[in-house]
Amino acid sequence: MTDIIKYEEVTGDMCDITGRLKEIDPTYFVLRNRKSGRLELHGANENGRTLCAVLPYERLDCRTLEYARKTRKERAEQLLKELEQDNERLMKREMSRALQAAKRGIN
Repeated sequence: MTDIIKYEEVTGDMCDITGRLKEIDPTYFVLRNRKSGRLELHGANENGRTLCAVLPYERLDCRTLEYARKTRKERAEQLLKELEQDNERLMKREMSRALQAAKRGIN
């Protein structure tokens, strides 16, 4: 049961993103948090909770569909690997920048 004071269900949108989300998972639905304005993706869950993801976009568009596919529970292990690889790349880049800055400071 949705807390109608806290949330407003997003049912219709110009590109039918809410309908297309149901093609990914029939239990998906979108709520807008009335206080923060953020969009949240919800769906059926084994433990009774429905929040699947807080959408990082202000409006529903094709990015929402891509994000919903990418963050599905079935992809959790792959997503974790991708995050670790991205973090490693960022760490190497920052280490390289710090090394270059130190070299400039020495000269």
